[in-house]
Amino acid sequence: MTWQEPVAALIVGLAVVSLYRHFRGLFGSAKADAQASCHGCDNCDSDTADAPTPPPFPPPPTRTH
Repeated sequence: MTWQEPVAALIVGLAVVSLYRHFRGLFGSAKADAQASCHGCDNCDSDTADAPTPPPFPPPPTRTH
């Protein structure tokens, strides 16, 4: 066995762990009784009530070149 094989195994292992954490964050972090958009922080009601309305996007330019 050469030194490249353990290094490659370590890199692949870290990539698998990173992908697992990413998918767990996307799909598995909400509580069982939480709303679909809630990520389980227990303060969703205060965030949505206090959040200001964002300004609308400006219209696209009408000039043609």
